[in-house]
Amino acid sequence: MMGNKRRAVASGGAHSLPEEMMTEVFLRLPVKSILRFRAVCRSWNAVLSSEEFCCLHMAKVGSKSAPPNLFFTSQTAGFDATAVYSSSSSGPDDGLLFTLDGVRGGDFIHMTPAPCRGLTLLHDPFAPAYYVFNASTRAVTRLPPCHNALCVTAGLGFDARRKKYKVVRLFLGDFGDKQHIKCETYTLGGDHGDYWKPPAAGVPFRFCRAAQATISHARHNKVLPVFANGFLHWLIPPSFVVERPRAAILSFSVTDEIFSWVQSPPFEVSGVHLVELAGHLCMVRDLRHVGMLETWKLNGYGSGGWSLEHRIDLLQHISRHDVIEPEIVRVIGSVGSCGSTKRIVIATSKCKVIIYDPVSHTVETATAIRETHSSYQAEKLALSSVSLFQESLVPVHQTNKERALSVPLAKATREILLRLPADCTMRCKLVSKQWLSLIEDNSFMRSSLT
Repeated sequence: MMGNKRRAVASGGAHSLPEEMMTEVFLRLPVKSILRFRAVCRSWNAVLSSEEFCCLHMAKVGSKSAPPNLFFTSQTAGFDATAVYSSSSSGPDDGLLFTLDGVRGGDFIHMTPAPCRGLTLLHDPFAPAYYVFNASTRAVTRLPPCHNALCVTAGLGFDARRKKYKVVRLFLGDFGDKQHIKCETYTLGGDHGDYWKPPAAGVPFRFCRAAQATISHARHNKVLPVFANGFLHWLIPPSFVVERPRAAILSFSVTDEIFSWVQSPPFEVSGVHLVELAGHLCMVRDLRHVGMLETWKLNGYGSGGWSLEHRIDLLQHISRHDVIEPEIVRVIGSVGSCGSTKRIVIATSKCKVIIYDPVSHTVETATAIRETHSSYQAEKLALSSVSLFQESLVPVHQTNKERALSVPLAKATREILLRLPADCTMRCKLVSKQWLSLIEDNSFMRSSLT
């Protein structure tokens, strides 16, 4: 464990314990305590910041049988920022995790319903801008500007070969573009700089019509692609499946950056949605007209086919008002011990969270998401800003610009520039590229107005 070294880790200078024992102690601590202990000494910081410890901690958290916790976004009272709250608290100001200044998307924000190995993707369509954050550590990065498109869908995945996170955008290009359907990827902490790039093969012609259909479907239904087994998956709407009955899903390999088809399940893909459960891609059938939900698991990308995993009786111990009346009922993930025994988390557009236990076949209401500041109430948008909370130490790689602006000299320069008259500040743009970047940064412009 931790490099198979048995060196001792100092504790207060008087006593020492083997590193293996200290690691086992640290693994049982919450993220908040681990972050504090990183400041104790350099040796602790090295151990607690290592990639190996982060992976061990993620596995430990995944094996716990804890009740589900969610977080959600809400506009601040002044509608000039977006706050991220934990659903485990009921007070008006309790549970505040962090605030995203300048994010004004409000009810139109899109957020991945479950973390991808500890990280969450958020899209503010008004800016437009993409953010990746770790809700446990409160670390946030705003991705570099990208091509503005009205019709776009994006997802977050993990490249297991390179150990890097990637954001993938699928969107409609500008009118008159030779290639109408476009794809871009951004690698967090990549070796080739802070920019979006198209995959080497682009979007092959045979996938263009399906891609256009999935973009429209994702935009209309307010859903993001689902990451599982190294692929991002977009559901193809039924109108397209009629023309190509053997394909129900468009997939994109995050590692190889190529598109492919996923075969259709043995039923009509109407009233369904995709979700990752216990590491597998699953399709959920909404059969609420008979009080049921079904989850089907993809057994393989070749000829594995689909198999029925769970048939969930929603009316068992749950009122009809909570599960039948909401416009949307969606499975957003699973929690608990490893394996197929994980409990399934179901969210409704009436802000209720329901837990299904596949062992006891019982259903219970777990929690309710409290009301927030909202400028536009609509059930279809209710679930786009709710996500499962996962304890994680995974670092969030900042962009080169963010790192440059975070050094002490840049911070001091920023404070000086904020105190200058507007005309002087504008002339300071000519001093250097770094000053130009600092002054044109969104956070600087907002601070100068306050």
